[in-house]
This record gives sequence, structure tokens and C-alpha cells, in this order.
Amino acid sequence: MRIIISENQLALIRRLGEIERLIDQTMDSVYEFLQAGNPTPLRMRDYDAFTSSVAMKLANEIVSKTRLDGDKKVTLRNQIQRTILNNYYSNMREYFMSRLKN
Repeated sequence: MRIIISENQLALIRRLGEIERLIDQTMDSVYEFLQAGNPTPLRMRDYDAFTSSVAMKLANEIVSKTRLDGDKKVTLRNQIQRTILNNYYSNMREYFMSRLKN
């Protein structure tokens, strides 16, 4: 069986290592931003804002380093966001829950 990878998929695959490398520090910075200087842990109702902010911040950070523009840049950003939300869901949940306990 042959697997055919499109050019769009290849652009995403090349950035998976960067997502892996940056996700922990991005979760830290987003969590602190959402706390807005308040030392108490975020509430569970803030979880969706946390996950979407992590995905958006990380996707924008990665895409800003590319030479892409226009639709290709937007497409890659959206693919990275979906990849983060789908594949790093458990990482983000574990991080958020560990901060609730502290």
C-alpha cells in the first residue's frame, strides 16, 4: 500500500517537532496570562479558553516563522490548531488539572 502525502500535509508534518518542543512553555504562558496576575488557580469553566488560546498562540507563533503568505499561511495555521486540539488534548488536560490541584 502506498501513502501519498500532499504538500499541505508535508508542511504540517515538518512542524510537529516544533509543536512538541514549544507546547509546554506555551501552556505556562497562556495559563499565567489567563490568571491575569491572580495567584489562585483557574476554574474549570476557563478550560475551553485555555485550550483554544494555547492552540491559537502556538499556531500563530509557528506560522509567523514561515515564509508563507495569504491562503497557504491561513491553511497551515488552521491545520496546526486542529492538530494541537486533537493530538495534544490529553497533555493540555493533564496540565490544567494539575494546576487546579495546586
